[in-house]
Order: sequence, then C-alpha cells, then structure tokens
Amino acid sequence: MNTLQKGILVEGATDFTLLEYSVDLSGDSSLLKNALKRIQNLDCEEGRIVICLGRKAWDWLNPDWSPDGFSNFETLEGSTGYSMPTTQRDLFFYLNSNDKGDNFDNARAIDKELKSFATLELEQVGFRYHDSRDFTGFIDGTENPKEDARFEISCVADGEPGAGGSHVFSQKWVHNLEAFHSMPVEAQEKVIGRTKEDSVELDDDVMPDDSHVSRTDAKEDGVSMKIYRKSVPFGDVSEHGLFFLSFSCSRRRVQIQLERMTGATEDKVHDKLMEFSKPLTGSYWFAPSLEDLEQMLK
Repeated sequence: MNTLQKGILVEGATDFTLLEYSVDLSGDSSLLKNALKRIQNLDCEEGRIVICLGRKAWDWLNPDWSPDGFSNFETLEGSTGYSMPTTQRDLFFYLNSNDKGDNFDNARAIDKELKSFATLELEQVGFRYHDSRDFTGFIDGTENPKEDARFEISCVADGEPGAGGSHVFSQKWVHNLEAFHSMPVEAQEKVIGRTKEDSVELDDDVMPDDSHVSRTDAKEDGVSMKIYRKSVPFGDVSEHGLFFLSFSCSRRRVQIQLERMTGATEDKVHDKLMEFSKPLTGSYWFAPSLEDLEQMLK
C-alpha cells in the first residue's frame, strides 16, 4: 500500500503554519516539480510539512489520472441565507511542529522556492489553545478516530486511484466570540451539541436538530461520513477564529457535511454555529501519497 504523508496524522503539535499559493500554470511545469522536490527535502525526516495540490495544479503535473471525485471547491449557497465562499488556489502547505521557529524557517524556505512563479495568497499562523479547544471553549476533534482507524477515515483505500493519499479541505472561519460567550453555557452547548467542560455529546432528547453535531454527524447510503479533523485556532484580539482543516478518504464526506451546515439540503436547516462564525475561504486539495508524489515530480 502507498504511504500517507507523515504530517497528516501527527498528534500533539502545538504550532501550525498554513500557506496557500496561486501558481502561474502557463509556463514550464519543471519549475514547480523541482521546487516541490526541494521542499520535500526540507522535511525528509520529520514529516511535518504536508504538500497538497489543487485540481488545476494536479492536472498540470499529472494529467493522466486523478483521484475519484477530486474537484475544485465551489461556493455553497444555503436556503436560509448562509453560504460558504470559494477561494480555490493551487498549492497548500500544512506545517505543524512543537516550535513556532521551525515553522517560520520552513515557511520562508518554501516561499523562496516558489516566489518566482507563485503568489502567496494566504499565510495563517495558529497554535494549540489550552487542551485542544477552539476559542469558543469547546474541545475540537473529539470524534476523531484513534490508532489504525485514522487511516481508514483519512486515506484513500488500496486499489483506488490515489491510494495512500488524502482528500483535504481548508476553510478559514472568523468567530464572533462576544455574541457566543454572551449566552449561558447551556445555550452554547445546544449550539455545539456537546457539553463544554468534558465534551460529552448531548442526549438525543435534548440535542437540537440545528446543533453543529447534528448537522455534521451525517450518513449517506448507510455509511457514516466521518472525517479526520486537524483544525487550528488562530488570531489575536482584533481577529480570531478557527482554520478548519480536514483529511478524508473521499471528497464527498466533506461536501455532504458542508451542505448540511449551510442548509443546502432538503430539510433546509442550517448549522446554528454559522450564526456565530463566518467562513472566509474554502478550497479542496489532494495530498498525494509519498509514492505518487515522487512519480509526478519526475
């Protein structure tokens, strides 16, 4: 089986840097190939840099095949006035470590490799907040699978196109913490669908249909749409939020959750959390296996 990029499943990191680039795809693809080879060498042992491609960059480097369902993110318009914009770019780098300085050095090295033919469109620095909580005070990623189950959720299965790789979604959210924290804790818990202190899912008889848990705990054709979340709190006093980041074995798993959050579904119910947090960006990516990445960079 092909090898998932190491940085996807690294646990315990405290510092994060996220970079999104638009690339001039009209020139010689060897420039990008050689740059990505050198970027790989920055991280050949630690596995703390995850390289992801947008669909256009993928087709430019590897026109012969693509993972099933891989596409650009398109703006989602819900039925109740809530939406998610697309800001689809060509390259995405997820840097994680226990040292902000290491991320800074790697980010500068990446930018040096790309700046002659690519434009840095987004640079976001984030950090672990207390015991892996979002700024709302709720623990993020409680339902992430553990141990070997992480591979099944985050990794394209053996025998499928892109095996050993992962479908990635990135989305920057800005919170209105004043509005959220002005509510009693019980009301906050009904927005999220979990208890605030110990992250226990609310009982069915008190779980609102529009809670975040209700809208993202989805099934399709009897299959649970589980994803592997690696969201990153970011910001300062003036702007703060969550950089939502997910890895999954299929793009559809994320898409159905986003549709349910915006109310772009038959029941026309939106996620209550969207009343307190606004998405500013949105892009789909694919993180190829180490073997596929090596092959496409030849």
